[in-house]
Amino acid sequence: MRNFPIIFKRISIEALPGIAVFAGLMMFILLPGCKKDFQFDKVKDLSWNPDIALPLVNDSITFKKILTQGGASDHLYIDESGNISILYYYNNDAFKLKPSDLIKLAPASFSFQHQVTSAEQAELSTSDLPIPPVTFTFPLNGNATDQRVDKVRVKKGNIRVTTNNTFNNAGSMTISILNATKNGAQFSFTIEPFSSGPRQYNIKLDSVYFDLSSSSNTLKAEVQGLLRQSGSPVAGDEIRADFQISIDTISWFEGFLGLQTFDGLQDTIRVNVFNNAYTLGEVYFMDPQASITIINSVGVPAEVTIEKLVAINDVTGSTLDIANRLGSGTVFPIPSPLITATSPAITTMNYTNDNTGNAMNDFFNLKPDHVAFQIKTVINPTGTPLNFFSDASLLYDTLRVKLPLWGHFDHLTFVDTFDLAIDKPEELEYLEFHTKIRNGMPITGVMQIYFTDVDYHVIDSLAGNDPILIREAPVDPSTYLPYPGMYGEKDTTYILNTQRMQNLKGVKKMLLKAVLNSANQGQSDVKLRENQAIRLNFSARAKLRKAINPGK
Repeated sequence: MRNFPIIFKRISIEALPGIAVFAGLMMFILLPGCKKDFQFDKVKDLSWNPDIALPLVNDSITFKKILTQGGASDHLYIDESGNISILYYYNNDAFKLKPSDLIKLAPASFSFQHQVTSAEQAELSTSDLPIPPVTFTFPLNGNATDQRVDKVRVKKGNIRVTTNNTFNNAGSMTISILNATKNGAQFSFTIEPFSSGPRQYNIKLDSVYFDLSSSSNTLKAEVQGLLRQSGSPVAGDEIRADFQISIDTISWFEGFLGLQTFDGLQDTIRVNVFNNAYTLGEVYFMDPQASITIINSVGVPAEVTIEKLVAINDVTGSTLDIANRLGSGTVFPIPSPLITATSPAITTMNYTNDNTGNAMNDFFNLKPDHVAFQIKTVINPTGTPLNFFSDASLLYDTLRVKLPLWGHFDHLTFVDTFDLAIDKPEELEYLEFHTKIRNGMPITGVMQIYFTDVDYHVIDSLAGNDPILIREAPVDPSTYLPYPGMYGEKDTTYILNTQRMQNLKGVKKMLLKAVLNSANQGQSDVKLRENQAIRLNFSARAKLRKAINPGK
């Protein structure tokens, strides 16, 4: 009970005698000027038992405040007409497909070997010896058999070269990837010198562009070299080199990603919008709405199936799966953007009572504490279109729920606290509380004010067994809104006698609790707007038992 947001300035009844003395002094100062020989001993004794009036509370209760006591203000939406809706949005990786989910390129490898002949040994004794070029063709495949790789720009990758030569020589070996470029030039690299025994080299592939469009999924490499004039190698010595090309991250892809199914994408959302008002009360929404928006910047068409959409009430243990009631919204296509597009393709599927057979009403009126979902996404469901993506591309969903506050409400509970110290009630002859309530909301209420200690233990209540009844503002049945300028009003005065005031010793807080509901036992449908409020004005009037005598 310590986290209520609105705290009013503390007013201590103990300070009232001092206030009265100050008022008396002010009256004395304002008397007409006195002659210097004025005889004070001739003045008759005066005393006062003053009445003091103090404002205590000037506040308002709105439906927005009821629903946001738990800090959910970010989930409330107010349109230009002042209509209030409850919103929550949800994004999660389970609703998201990244390029790394769509294709993983397997490492591509080849090996080069050359044995020195007797003729080459003889030539090396008098001059340098070129090693003739050898061409290799080897596959670059993805993680699915029907994937086609046409073009790839590497964001991060490397070529690992492992050599195990049987000789040393000052010469060099040059490797060219024939269908790869970097910065517009043929991509190649050189390893030198020739070293005997095992050696390993790593060549970065960052920003290398592979164009395999003339022979999909096929890499071409060429290896050639130069041995320097030397007595080494000799006939029978070997050049041995193994090459492995690994592409870790793709910055651009063109080709075909295959027919793939991503099943079992699931998660559970915690619904915390309604907090205690939702838990303690009954809320029935006339027009709940939900939508799934798919944002697709991956050049791949897809089809989404909602396999489960379950409302879960933790208190009652009730669950409801409405996936089979979503009609055409159960399965829907996701188009691919054009390769020249500068913005993603966006698809939205809306769910209302009309297109779900009132499933939305049933779903949200279960008062779910959690919403669980499971979806299936199929990419390239038909044909073999050209797929493409960049490393920034995504295919993801946003779940949006809108609950317009139009419906009926029962036992919605609002609680607030205010500081109020009554330290010496024995010095008061009586204490009078006046409550003035003006209700501009189309819901009735029952209100009680409790006097508590600092730990919110109730010591007494203002209205006892007869709580304050707040009538609704009269409602126009054609609009579900209060008639303009009409309010439900309630003015009440409570006088606390000596006995009751003794019960208030140790009071530190005043706790207000209101239980609100629609008319007809919470069954009348109404609309709630931002400008509707229950205005509260509480004041106190105290008469001091102790007389104040300014002449003594």
